[in-house]
Amino acid sequence: MRGFVVVDGGVEAALEPEEARILASLAAQLSSLLGEAADDEALSDADPAVARLLPDAYRDDEEAAAEWRRLSRRALAERKGAFASRFAADLADAAAASQTTRIRLDEAGAIDWMRAIGDLRLVLAERMEVGDDREGMSDLYDWLAWMQDDLVRVLALAEERGA
Repeated sequence: MRGFVVVDGGVEAALEPEEARILASLAAQLSSLLGEAADDEALSDADPAVARLLPDAYRDDEEAAAEWRRLSRRALAERKGAFASRFAADLADAAAASQTTRIRLDEAGAIDWMRAIGDLRLVLAERMEVGDDREGMSDLYDWLAWMQDDLVRVLALAEERGA
């Protein structure tokens, strides 16, 4: 991936097929994890990564935290799952391609990507216990951080040009 560039109506990036396959796989795994979390509140206790994705809104008030979980947790998990699903869907053609593919995103799509990438980074950080280089995951974490930062940069640039 060479980074995002501003194009008419949004942003665009060129991805190699292997990059797109890795990202699409991660997005599908995140979507699946969030789907499970939406259906199983106990998963937050069993999986620290889910607890990072769906933290309690009230850390010092168990009663309020329980009420928040009852009323809002499922919707948050489903919303985050939708960001991950969009990320995976946007990558599908590039992942199936045999050559570099350009992916164009409107502003809403780019923001959904930033959200999904942020959630992937939370999961990876928890899985690798931040700072621990497990099976090269820190390289993957750094790549996702670079992608997210680059998206923020080009969206700010697009906003400056549009203003």
